[in-house]
Amino acid sequence: MWSEIFKDLDAFELGESALDVGAGFGNTTRYLLARGLRVCAVDIDPGAVAYIKSLFKEFVKSGLLKVLLAPAESLPFADGECDSVISVAAVHHFRDIEVALREMVRVAKRLVAIYDWTPEAGGVTNPHSPQELEAKMRAAADAAVKLGFDIKITRYWYRLVKF
Repeated sequence: MWSEIFKDLDAFELGESALDVGAGFGNTTRYLLARGLRVCAVDIDPGAVAYIKSLFKEFVKSGLLKVLLAPAESLPFADGECDSVISVAAVHHFRDIEVALREMVRVAKRLVAIYDWTPEAGGVTNPHSPQELEAKMRAAADAAVKLGFDIKITRYWYRLVKF
């Protein structure tokens, strides 16, 4: 599934810098670094932040990666500070999806691309229930429509994108 999402993301020009929102255990951070971008990874979980700093310590030392503790709803960045903002498999954890999407749009200069699991993925690719994922997907789609995102839905994941 991750490879399918990253293949989809390959189609986008991300610029030189990207913000990974809800970085978790670094799958998207790794992908963005492999694309040669300067990356900032944020997560609300102190354990995830510590793990990413340890996993990618050479990138942190070189200045290619910054890792910060921050919620998606209050990103500690200036307007347009990052070329792209990417979030994979994190929206279902956000407390206020619309506020988080607005924050991502504010910080992005060029592109916001958000991917998360559909209800069909519940219990298959992740431990969340189909009902929980359905509610979060609906909230994300409602906010996305309001904010002018394009929506793509596949069997196990959906994408929200705004240029």
